Amino acid sequence: MTIKAVSFLLILSGCALFVAFRSSTTSVASDSLLVGYAKVNYTPRIGLGMVGNYRGDDYGSRGIHDSLYSKAIVAAGKDGKKTAVMSVDICNINKEAVQFLRNYVASKSDLKPEDIMIHATHTHSGPESKLDAPEAKIYLTQAADAVVQANQQLRPTRLLAGRTTEDRVSHNRRLKAVDGTTHMVWETFEPGFIEEALGTVDPEMITISFEQDGAVTGSLINFGCHPTTLTGNNWLYSADYPGYISESVHKVMGDDFGSMFLNGACGNITQVDHVAGFIDTYQECQRIGYILGVAALEAINQAQPLKDDNTVNISSDRVPLKKMTITDQQLAWAEEVMQRVAREGMPPLQADGIPDELYAQKWIEMYKVQDEIDSLEVQVIQMGEFALVGLPGEMFNEFGVYIKKNSPFENTMVVGLANDAAGYFPTKISFTQGPEGFKPMITGYETTPGTTYYDIGAGELLAESAVSQLKDLFDQSTR
Repeated sequence: MTIKAVSFLLILSGCALFVAFRSSTTSVASDSLLVGYAKVNYTPRIGLGMVGNYRGDDYGSRGIHDSLYSKAIVAAGKDGKKTAVMSVDICNINKEAVQFLRNYVASKSDLKPEDIMIHATHTHSGPESKLDAPEAKIYLTQAADAVVQANQQLRPTRLLAGRTTEDRVSHNRRLKAVDGTTHMVWETFEPGFIEEALGTVDPEMITISFEQDGAVTGSLINFGCHPTTLTGNNWLYSADYPGYISESVHKVMGDDFGSMFLNGACGNITQVDHVAGFIDTYQECQRIGYILGVAALEAINQAQPLKDDNTVNISSDRVPLKKMTITDQQLAWAEEVMQRVAREGMPPLQADGIPDELYAQKWIEMYKVQDEIDSLEVQVIQMGEFALVGLPGEMFNEFGVYIKKNSPFENTMVVGLANDAAGYFPTKISFTQGPEGFKPMITGYETTPGTTYYDIGAGELLAESAVSQLKDLFDQSTR
């Protein structure tokens, strides 16, 4: 038996002992926080469009590799104040769909729409979330039923916080070449061409587990990494590696255990090691998911109880952000490209990234609205000594690290693609990484207009809003 296999068995054995130990503890107090959990298999019918990659003119799903779930918790504190968090195996959910789902849940429960956080795990092998997509309202409503059901399962709960690190599966996907150009991990390189990664990773995994009636019954699992193992070459519904995190956890904790994955600030983080190459198989999804699942089990096993506290507070801030400027030079290039598209049509499938023709389309649209100012939601939920930050797009991991470092709550989870799908939010410095020029990909994928939609510095403003709200909530709870 290999060392890795022995280590895996030892962890599983430890987790089994953990279950037995937790089952022998006393019940939490009747005035404790109340938490309910539920999950729903919302997998749409085969044939509907998929989202997550450029697929030319063929987006229709052709089958189901593994089911897509929505999972939800509802927490109730003193004075009956309630909040809900829903995580959906889907690429993204825009703010119109979020509002639709919030209103639906509110109509079926005593939850207020503004007190609900809706998060997309970001699998690139799920259905569309735009409300005008065929049958979208049907399967999205089915997904939202997880919140309604969780609200009916409230039980006295003690929270336990665990953490560990896992640095073998996540990589910064922005790369600096020896000639000073910026490249992405999905490209093919000659040996020695890549000098270094243009950024860091956040290897921290945080879990918040729920102890109910003397047993640990579920856990939130927070880790930041793109679920892009499956690319535009895949036409089967799949939750990607997050589905295998749950599968591996359930093998140890049992099928009734409530595991819920919350993807972190993963905007510039991927599972692809450019040295090994891009492995886009279901087996690779399982390998990554199981490694992270073992890490989650380790964190759950080592978790320490938080102070019994039935405080629930929700904070929200609308951050004004100006839309990205498209220069006249960029517009002229885009119009020239679209003239060629008019003659030749759009390109065929591209496994990852976005073709120039699609960027050209986007730049023409963005030019018309570049002077507009949006307000994007940053939401913070407090449950006792635990805080959860929801950010509205694909934030670079450096923002997640910054928020956690500056949060007064020792146990803070940062979640991306929450309550909106507002594109990428790179750091200021990332816009300078690469040679001068205006065409797509000069400074990388995430910093190209059409992948990011707001002016430089938008990510920093969202992060500061999160920190400010965390400090305000902490001050309120300690008065």
